[in-house]
Amino acid sequence: MPSAQPPASLASSSSEPSYSPVPASASTTTEDPNTRSSTTPTVPSSSRQANSASAAAAAAAAAAAAERDKPRLTEQEKKNNHIASEQKRRAAIREGFDRLTELVPGLEGQGRSESIVLRKTVDFIHMKLQERQELIAEIEGRGGHIDDAFRTS
Repeated sequence: MPSAQPPASLASSSSEPSYSPVPASASTTTEDPNTRSSTTPTVPSSSRQANSASAAAAAAAAAAAAERDKPRLTEQEKKNNHIASEQKRRAAIREGFDRLTELVPGLEGQGRSESIVLRKTVDFIHMKLQERQELIAEIEGRGGHIDDAFRTS
């Protein structure tokens, strides 16, 4: 009669982890002295907190075990995920530069030169800061008061 177990040469040569339909916790027969039974009497609150912490640790361990049981991504899936996230990152950068060309005067119709867009954006911001300082000086020259929160450093 043939054996239900694969030959040892086949069992050890597989690089895939073996999965058992029985959870690892169910296969152990030793009892945990900290497990509560239905006949456990009421315990003080400090013990309840310890049991609560132990229950949280058990839940975290169960979540970690479920994470380990999740099938791993293949190399092709990893590569596809990486390509997709890189395309998303580049699209976000491209949208940011497109938005700058809409906001900064003189950039309409510019090519895709990111260095020109950045340089002209910095120049535009410096110009606006200078205009702001001039407006503050004019208001104060006419006797007005500008709150410090509106000043730039």
